Amino acid sequence: MKAFKNYGWIVKLIGAALMIGLAVFMGIKPLVAEGIVIPFIGAAIIVYSVVRLVPFVKTQKNDLVKTMNIMEITIDIAIGLAMILITLLTPTGLGAVFGYLLGIYFVMRGSIHFYSVSIDAEKSDFPLYLFHILALVIGSYIITSGNFTPAVLVWIILFFSVVAGGYLSFDGFKGYKLYRYQKTLSMPDVVQDEETVVDKQVPIVEKEEPVQDQIVS
Repeated sequence: MKAFKNYGWIVKLIGAALMIGLAVFMGIKPLVAEGIVIPFIGAAIIVYSVVRLVPFVKTQKNDLVKTMNIMEITIDIAIGLAMILITLLTPTGLGAVFGYLLGIYFVMRGSIHFYSVSIDAEKSDFPLYLFHILALVIGSYIITSGNFTPAVLVWIILFFSVVAGGYLSFDGFKGYKLYRYQKTLSMPDVVQDEETVVDKQVPIVEKEEPVQDQIVS
C-alpha cells in the first residue's frame, strides 16, 4: 500500500495521457468517435451504479428509499449493458432507442433523489441539487425530442476529457514533486570538499606621534 501511495502519481499521469489521447482522437475523428460514445456512456452508468450500491445500502435507514434505489441501480445496470452489447453486437445499433434509454436514466435518477430529499431520507447540497435538476431537465428534453444522437455527446465528452486530463496531469506533477522531495530527504548528505582558507596578512599601520609645537621663550 505504501508503494502504491508513493507511486500513485504514475497512475494519474497514465490516466491523464489516456484522457488527453481520447480527446485528441475524438477531436480529429468525430464520426468514428460516435461509435465509441454509446458504449462509453453505458460503461460509465454501470460503474457509477456499482460504486453506489454497497455504500448506499449500508448507510440508508429508510427501507422504502433503499428498495427504490436498489431497483433503480438494477435498471441502470441493465441500461448500461444494453448500450454496450446492442451497440457492439448488432449492425444497426440502438438508433433512436439510445436517446430514450439515456433520458429514462436521467429522469429516474433525478426523481428518486428529490423524493428521498422530500421525506428527509437523504440530505442535499447545492451541487447535488443543481445536478439532479439538470438531470430532470435534460432527461425530459431527450425523451420528448425523440431524435437525440450521440453526436452531441462527442463534444461534451471531449471537453470533460480535456478538463480531467489537465487535472490528473497537475495532480500527478504534484505527486512526482513530493516523491522527489521525500527521496532527496532520505539520501545521505554529500560531503563537500573544504575550501582552502588563505591567510591574508593585514598590514600594520604605524601611527605617527603627533608633533608637539615648540614654545620659544
